[in-house]
Amino acid sequence: MSQETEQSQTGAPRQAAISRPPIGVAEADEDAGLVRRCREGDVEAFGALVTRHEARVGALIGRFLGTTATPEDVEDAAQDVFVQAWRALPRFRGDARFSTWLYRIATNTAIRQWHRRKRHRQMIADEDAATEAVSPTRLSEDIARRAEGRALRAAVDGLPEKQRTVVLLHYFEDCSCEEIALLLGCSVGTVWSRLHYGCRKLRDQLRWLEQP
Repeated sequence: MSQETEQSQTGAPRQAAISRPPIGVAEADEDAGLVRRCREGDVEAFGALVTRHEARVGALIGRFLGTTATPEDVEDAAQDVFVQAWRALPRFRGDARFSTWLYRIATNTAIRQWHRRKRHRQMIADEDAATEAVSPTRLSEDIARRAEGRALRAAVDGLPEKQRTVVLLHYFEDCSCEEIALLLGCSVGTVWSRLHYGCRKLRDQLRWLEQP
């Protein structure tokens, strides 16, 4: 059995405060009404759904792709999310809220895009390493640039995918563990476990920031 499944909720990190209100019943009902109109062929209803959720979808994707992504990169990925949602809408059974279903598509899309960008960055880094030696001065400058915020981002990107996903959704997107469980199709206990081990790895990697 892996460490992840053995960890109990008792040792989990404290849940971050949620800065955004959860989607209310009335708002969810309005989404459901728009979905019904979409299934009847009302394209304008889907446009209303896009307007209601595009800011949150864009913010989620931006968090996943990181600071190296341009606004155009984020916009392209967000458009891809809504294209996928439109095509998959006939298969949406309504077992969960439309917003949960949509953000699951956004999360999966963001993860795929991040992996593509990571492979591309690695190819560029390999080419640079083959043509240019890293001097001590340059190495010191690189380390300095990773201080604080950049160091945190690099450490988060280095987490295993499952831990990285829950850390980003919980601490950067303010999703509750219950929401993350719905998005990822796992138990709340599994979410807590991934948070626990992810945060422990981040503390170990960023311990040098605490040194004087």
